[in-house]
Amino acid sequence: MKRWFAFLFLLSLCNGLYAYDIVSPIGGRSGAMGRVTTCAQDLWALQNNPAGLSWLDGFSFGLYYENRWMQKATAFKCAGIAVPTKFGSIGLGFNQFGYENYNENKFGLAYAKAFGPYIQIGLQLDYLLLNTGFDYGSQSAVTFELGLQSHLTEKLTLGAYVFNPAHFKLNTFNDEPIPVVMRFGLAYRFTKTFVGECEIEKNTDYEGVSLRGGLEYEAVKHFYIRAGAQSNPGIFTFGVGYRISVVQIDVSAQMHQVLGQSLQIGMTFSFDKK
Repeated sequence: MKRWFAFLFLLSLCNGLYAYDIVSPIGGRSGAMGRVTTCAQDLWALQNNPAGLSWLDGFSFGLYYENRWMQKATAFKCAGIAVPTKFGSIGLGFNQFGYENYNENKFGLAYAKAFGPYIQIGLQLDYLLLNTGFDYGSQSAVTFELGLQSHLTEKLTLGAYVFNPAHFKLNTFNDEPIPVVMRFGLAYRFTKTFVGECEIEKNTDYEGVSLRGGLEYEAVKHFYIRAGAQSNPGIFTFGVGYRISVVQIDVSAQMHQVLGQSLQIGMTFSFDKK
């Protein structure tokens, strides 16, 4: 019965649900910092801004899970793997939202390269698959996303990102459009242990824009405290992160103004050369 009501809830959100979840910000760090992603440089750039992969210094892989709104039927799962080469960084990512009778899937192949400290560019090719139970069948599409980052100074970083810039559509009978999602953000390192980030997002499936901001403080070596907020919809976030040898663990929580709370946990293994 709970699954049936969850399915009805998903259908009631229609296109807006698809737009929100398949390109939703990923990662425990982002989840704690108001869901800011455009300037991040880690494995989850696979899902957030592929340009961030250009700074990887070693082989990395990770897993991420989000218990969205504390409902099993609206769980979000993600896995990623990336490796730097002398020609740039290459990564593979997968994420899924939903459960057996309704799930949205995204498979991505990313490439990123740094052209000096001022320009980092990333490109990701995506295969999208929407499975709907109860004999409704499945829908699929191919699209891509682009990312850009630039270290303007030692303290200030700029990031820009766009998903589906060519306006590709799902291969359904009515050519259901896939939204275009654009983000622009800034990150500023006030000190070696204190960072602030902000961004603005425009999703063509929604009216207005979403503003996001977050702070990160390294309280002790490799232990981070984070907090942030987002508008439209209103979300408050907080969390912590800790690195043990090659393992980075990030845990966060979000409070949605209508749907309630969500919990996120991410684990990344990074075999840096340094």
